[in-house]
Amino acid sequence: MTAIRLDGVSKVFEGEHLAVDELSLDIADGEFMVLLGPSGCGKTTLLRMIAGLERVTAGEVWFGRTNGTRLPPKDRQVAMVFQTGALYPNRTVRENIMFPLQIAGHGDDDASSTAAGLAQILSIGSVLDRMPRTLSGGQRQRVAIGRALVRRPNVFLLDEPLSNLDTTMRTELRQEIGAMTRDLNVTTLYVTHDQVEALTLADRIAVMRDGRIEDVGTPAQVYNDPATAFVAGFLGAPRINLLSATVRVTAHHRVALDFGTQSIALPPPDRRSLILRHHDGAQVIVGARSNAFRIITNEDVANQLSGTLRAFEFHGQQSIAFVECGIEAVNPDQVGQARPMHAVPHRDAPASALTRVLSRIRSARTAAPAELAPPTHRRADLVIELPADADLKRGSRIHLALDTTRIHVFDQTGRRVDRITR
Repeated sequence: MTAIRLDGVSKVFEGEHLAVDELSLDIADGEFMVLLGPSGCGKTTLLRMIAGLERVTAGEVWFGRTNGTRLPPKDRQVAMVFQTGALYPNRTVRENIMFPLQIAGHGDDDASSTAAGLAQILSIGSVLDRMPRTLSGGQRQRVAIGRALVRRPNVFLLDEPLSNLDTTMRTELRQEIGAMTRDLNVTTLYVTHDQVEALTLADRIAVMRDGRIEDVGTPAQVYNDPATAFVAGFLGAPRINLLSATVRVTAHHRVALDFGTQSIALPPPDRRSLILRHHDGAQVIVGARSNAFRIITNEDVANQLSGTLRAFEFHGQQSIAFVECGIEAVNPDQVGQARPMHAVPHRDAPASALTRVLSRIRSARTAAPAELAPPTHRRADLVIELPADADLKRGSRIHLALDTTRIHVFDQTGRRVDRITR
């Protein structure tokens, strides 16, 4: 088993694309860490740098007390499973799993016995003598996992191993991966864009965006207490409501969040009130998940929003309502997103030139909010959860009480106004 430390790791492709940007992360010995984020955010590139399949442009990769930045892949004690499994088509299941042991010098009998035992754990013992082309997608992925684990690696890397499987098979294999890696107590990094996989498998989740980490924490922390608007928007179904608001401070230092035609008030002792009372007129983004609202009939209740029911969806155990309230909704994918940067020197350029350009790019990405791409707005609907038997009609006027203890307030760059520390 091995702890992993990424110290300021960067990756530049073809002298023009910064794929991973000065990323630092510690993964504990035996921890199951999930790298979560949209396509193109640098997850797979980071995994390949840890495996030694991609050269690190800047920064260092540590395995325990060993600097592995320049170690060849065979010396890193790392095993990796790819999205497609990548089995040897001319070898049986048994021979695929045995192969790493044979390369390491194990005898055929010993390798065959070890492969058979691991196959039983992976529920593929009955197909040991079949060829890969005769297997289902789930079986092929099990074989790939078995081949990776058979030589007991110190680090186990999985790059979206379930993305090509159907829903039922994904659920089944996801449970097996989680149980098996914890039984083996192997340090595991798992790449996915699927929030369900991340929330159910991870000890901790690192949410990535544009080559950087936006937030790191336990599944409960990043879901219930997200550090940024992007993280809040990426996790959760239905997506969190992100609403454009203006801070209004009264003469008695009471803080209200003004949505234009409607507003809500924050309690005076609330930490966010203490912060925002010095920022009258500031533009903020209010995040409220669909279950932070409840329908009320008393129009005198504080902190309520009203609107017209535009659409209503039955989801079995619950229903989802879309309420037009005349409030500007913000797209979390573009909050605080920096403009794309290019003109990076080739990876073999002198270190001093690379340092200067990386410094310029990072300065641009952390520029003042006015220089960031402005948030774009979506249809102004509130999305709320209701009981499955809710009796509502489209076009009806409804009133919603909002629990202010369950909202998040972000600045225009997407950072929480009450900064998060883990």
